[in-house]
Amino acid sequence: MKIILFFLIFSLFAFNLSSIEVEGHLIEDTIWSPDNNPYLVVDDVYVDDDITLTILPGTIVKFNSARLTSYQDMDNFVYYNGANIAKMIQVDGRLIANGTEEEPITFTRIQDTLYYHWGIIYLREDADLCSFKYCHFEYSAYLLIVLGIIPSGAVSMYNDEAIIEHCDFVDNFTGVYIRRYPQKVIIQNSTFLNIDNISPTYPGYHVNGSIEIGAGEINESDIVLIAGNEFINSNNSYFNLDIFDAPAYVIDNQFSVGGFRAAMDSETASYIYNNNFTNCTEGLRGGYPNDSLYIRKNNFFDGYDGININYAYVEISDNYFEGCDLDAGLQCSGKVFNNIINDGNVRTSGYLEVYNNIGFAGEDGIIVTYRNEMCNNNLSIQNQYAFDGAFSSFFNNCIFIANEEISNNGVSGNPIFRNCILDFELPPECIDGGGNIWVDSLQAQTLFEDIQNGDFHLIEGSLAIDAGFDTTGYYYPFDMDYNHRVWDGDGNGSTIIDIGPYEYGATSFGGIEGYTFNPITGEPVDYVLLKINNEPGEFTFSDSIGNFEYKLPAGIYDVYAERVFYEDVIEYQIEVFDGQFTQVLIPMTETVDVENVQYSIYNFQLRNYPNPFNPETTIYFETTNLHELPRIEIYNLKGQKIKTLDLELASPSPYYADGVGYSIMWNGTDNNNKSVASGIYLYKISAGKSSSMKKMLLLK
Repeated sequence: MKIILFFLIFSLFAFNLSSIEVEGHLIEDTIWSPDNNPYLVVDDVYVDDDITLTILPGTIVKFNSARLTSYQDMDNFVYYNGANIAKMIQVDGRLIANGTEEEPITFTRIQDTLYYHWGIIYLREDADLCSFKYCHFEYSAYLLIVLGIIPSGAVSMYNDEAIIEHCDFVDNFTGVYIRRYPQKVIIQNSTFLNIDNISPTYPGYHVNGSIEIGAGEINESDIVLIAGNEFINSNNSYFNLDIFDAPAYVIDNQFSVGGFRAAMDSETASYIYNNNFTNCTEGLRGGYPNDSLYIRKNNFFDGYDGININYAYVEISDNYFEGCDLDAGLQCSGKVFNNIINDGNVRTSGYLEVYNNIGFAGEDGIIVTYRNEMCNNNLSIQNQYAFDGAFSSFFNNCIFIANEEISNNGVSGNPIFRNCILDFELPPECIDGGGNIWVDSLQAQTLFEDIQNGDFHLIEGSLAIDAGFDTTGYYYPFDMDYNHRVWDGDGNGSTIIDIGPYEYGATSFGGIEGYTFNPITGEPVDYVLLKINNEPGEFTFSDSIGNFEYKLPAGIYDVYAERVFYEDVIEYQIEVFDGQFTQVLIPMTETVDVENVQYSIYNFQLRNYPNPFNPETTIYFETTNLHELPRIEIYNLKGQKIKTLDLELASPSPYYADGVGYSIMWNGTDNNNKSVASGIYLYKISAGKSSSMKKMLLLK
């Protein structure tokens, strides 16, 4: 008898070979558990208003799917005429699908047949903040809900807020599709992989498998944070990340083959920071007249255009390009500075200030100007052409040497060269503004530390030291290393700017460095935007573990910190000294919604005894940081809530040494006071939306 009983208990806990079909409206809070794997969505599932569907770690959800290889197959994905064979989950309430690294949640198709796809997870306009963590999405397509509304992402957002973290999206029409006007969205530490598109012949002109955002009307507070993701696309005709009409912070992402189209059309600044673009035909493309794009510390490798921006205010700084171009078009305004272009071209033909850039081993050199307001301290070396046309008023303190030819398409506009280093005679169209230095090939070798290996710092005795123009009026106080820009490099007592992007012998700026953290949990807060004196162009981000560093001249500064789902913080009167970093710790406090979904602030401890039991068991719980009375609910394996326990009847319990301990008895009855059948039940403690859950076995 004992052997049989043990086998029964073990079977109930460890082996559930059946599946459960789900469809229709959920009218009460529901839990899907891996004990019932897989859940088969045989018809559309609706999470109604004010209802929460919670999907536990390890759960597998399979959707009825349909073939998608041609236009004729689209009828299988049309919802409004009732013909959708491919099924979906529609959310008007809340969906919480938080798996773990060890036990992810899977969303896939029932029919494991090539070119078959399910519909979408559709977060409608009034849906609450939903959360997806450690989820795997594969083989989704889209649904035509009504004419003009065609959600096409595994997660299709028409609501305001969502959190998507540590998920992977494989061979979906689109991974995440956002419409309407999201207020706050996080898409973080996830992988988007598109191997074969979704079908062999379907003319999916915008299929990217990754993220598409087109928000329409927006507010200044609307932000999409896209951080720490990996985008891998086998088809370089499509963009991995396609954003229209929404400001975004795009940080620490890896783009491969498919790049990023940024057409924000927003007066709110967008930031593209510390991303890697590899083998992208177009790494970063876009720009609208209202856009302000701050593009800093990115790496662009191979492809064609690393950056191709038009019709925007841009600040493009501290980026590295290898085998691709930097192109800021006719209608751009702003600044291009501190960039290195190796085997590429720089085309800066808008109303731009261009300074402290290096272009070498490419075709058209460093400066292609049309309306540039300033071209100072740039270096063009070892290119096929020194420059391709010149329409600017002045080239100040620039170096053009070791290029094969002067210009590809001739020179026009009568540019003035002042205090430049050149190894060619100026064409007749150019004006010698004075102070220029002409060198031969041997002298050119003595200007830099290591010209053969691309180290263009000035060497002691270089002709470029203290040889520049307009020292007193020079606007930008830093060189390419963020050392002081104007310095007495030759020690003769005269402080004069150097020619080229580096200042010889100059001392380094100081700055701020520190840590952004959650003051309640003590955990780091990643990807916080830090603006100096609230200036959008003076910015950095904390990294994935909350650390940050930013160089500044000596002075006193206010530091503004902001992040999605956190309160803004201002640290006032931070003093910076030359050559030193001032330590700044910035506490970031969560807003109410995210602490309920993203963190369990109540730190529940939960158990029951006896287990297995008949006919009753005692549930023990402890909680710290308790700000409201929790609730305990009992669910069956179908996810249906059968009992809510009245915690007014809970008794203090000495079981737990810390915090506040209580106990309450469950007698194996439902809310109608009827005895329930033998089986596995889930008991869940919640406060707000924070919760903890465990299993128990009723064995009669």
